[in-house]
Amino acid sequence: MEPFTVTIAGQSYEVQPYASSYSVSFHITAGDTTIIFELDEEDNLRARTTGVPADAALVGQLAEEITRHFSR
Repeated sequence: MEPFTVTIAGQSYEVQPYASSYSVSFHITAGDTTIIFELDEEDNLRARTTGVPADAALVGQLAEEITRHFSR
């Protein structure tokens, strides 16, 4: 999987996908925050953050954009 960019409210975020034999995750750095989305067994995205807590609305929008990217 190749990195891709999503834009929300004029701000661009680079999405770094990572895959292993047992999981897929997407890492996004936004300032002092890293947001990590992981696919669960039912292909639902679960988010966790490191660093400064992320705005819940931003996390939701990023999840929608990642899902939209792979539904094309």
